[in-house]
Amino acid sequence: MPFNQDDQRERAMVAALNLQQRPERARHEEDAFMDVAVGDGTHRLLFECKSAPEDSPFGTGRDTGLRKLGQWATFHFVFGWFLARDNVPIRMWYGSPRMMRSWLEAEKQYLEADLILLEIMPSKVDDDVVAALFGEGTEFTFDQINRVMKDQWAPRLGEARPDRYADYADIRRSRRRSENLYSRDTAFQAAKDRTAYLLKRGGTVNNRKIPNGYVIANCRELDSRHWVRSLELAVNEEISLEPPSNPVNEER
Repeated sequence: MPFNQDDQRERAMVAALNLQQRPERARHEEDAFMDVAVGDGTHRLLFECKSAPEDSPFGTGRDTGLRKLGQWATFHFVFGWFLARDNVPIRMWYGSPRMMRSWLEAEKQYLEADLILLEIMPSKVDDDVVAALFGEGTEFTFDQINRVMKDQWAPRLGEARPDRYADYADIRRSRRRSENLYSRDTAFQAAKDRTAYLLKRGGTVNNRKIPNGYVIANCRELDSRHWVRSLELAVNEEISLEPPSNPVNEER
């Protein structure tokens, strides 16, 4: 059976290293954190936990794009090797932002061509594209716009996303969304927004690997006899080389 990182192995790494977890954290946020004293204040270091079978590279997960790579640039990593069907780490490494920087830069370069297309292509939307999507008219119904945009313009409270279907109803905005009317200029905007959205979905990579050779060569292996103390020493050394940039006494 293939080995996949799961919550049990993450929890095993967190417990072994005495890290903390926010119970309300979302899936795309940090796996764990450590509060450390720096000067007269306290900094919160965010951690990403990656696991793999012994002698194997570490998967990054689905849809890793520029936003995720940017987030990880400030994260501290812990890598753990496990025996098959076991939840006890046999080896672990600590990777600071400084240690992980060259891998992150290489991943950004890997995505560079896709990101250039992502910037350029929405501006190439023209009358032919709008006509193909919406027809030749000058007024468009909600159903015509929604057929293309789907829920992309719909509000999403959890993300504080506004109701673009209402905001962009420049000919008629009704209490009933189905009665909204939109101009051809709005149809142009819809075509550009949808093009950008689809390109962004493609501007990610699926489960790219962090090579185990990179981890061994660039990160610090932790002492299995004293996991917690070994991590504390590694973190303190890295902080002395490159102090954290997040605000002191950060409230989350």
